[in-house]
Amino acid sequence: MARGAEAKQRRKEAKKEARAADREEIDSDDDDDSTEEEFDTSGAAAGDEVDVTAALEETKKKKKKKAKKEKQAVAPMQVPRAPKKEGIKTLPLVMLILMTGTTLIPALLYAGDWLGAFLQKQHIMGNIGYRLGVGPSPKKRVISFYEKHDPSKLSQVNSIMSKHYGEYPKLVKRLERKYHDYGYFIDWEKDEAPMKLAKDQLMVTYDWFGDQFATHAPRPVKNAYRNAKANITNLYMKGRKIWKKKIWPVLEPYFGVPDAKAAAEQKRKDARSSRSGQKRRKSQEFRED
Repeated sequence: MARGAEAKQRRKEAKKEARAADREEIDSDDDDDSTEEEFDTSGAAAGDEVDVTAALEETKKKKKKKAKKEKQAVAPMQVPRAPKKEGIKTLPLVMLILMTGTTLIPALLYAGDWLGAFLQKQHIMGNIGYRLGVGPSPKKRVISFYEKHDPSKLSQVNSIMSKHYGEYPKLVKRLERKYHDYGYFIDWEKDEAPMKLAKDQLMVTYDWFGDQFATHAPRPVKNAYRNAKANITNLYMKGRKIWKKKIWPVLEPYFGVPDAKAAAEQKRKDARSSRSGQKRRKSQEFRED
């Protein structure tokens, strides 16, 4: 027999002997406990002089020792593990998408073209852009134009504007060519300029406040307003006159910009000085030999 096998056999025998010794010790502890209990009861009944407290402590120690050995002898219970949940495998899914996606590309392209043509035919995007007010629109000019030439088309202004959204110059040319009214839409882009719209709205608000003030304000307040307005106007006119006659002539050589008349006069002076310094030469281009 090899040395490894012999050592293994000796370890097994040593383990068996240790287990047998533990069992014998446990059995002997049980016997001692039972005899001590009988001894304690019999001694107490007979009235012998025995230290009862010492005996009880001894029995408690033995019981603790016995419980400790039993815990060591019992093997720990293994908690069963929950089975792993297998999810969706990503690699086969990706391969499936790559294989089927290439076959769906023509169908997707056809669907996109059909949807774009449908939206363009129904003027859906133009209607949305026109309703949201994206970009300048000649709506005011179109309404006044139809009021002048064809009032029956006023109810169709919104549909016409949404139909030609983004192509307003074509619409303007068609209307001018159809009704022979050229030049009616000149500079229509400036009608929707932000500053012009803000100025128009400010003027409308100013007129509304003026009407409300003239209707509901008491007479003393109206008189005070007129007097203050007249005083401010006179003060502005006097300040402007002083600026033009006394202050601006001093600052003009340093900060001033010549007006149209001064610029024209300066050009004429420059032309005269250039002509006086150079003699005119006859053209030799068409000279006859």
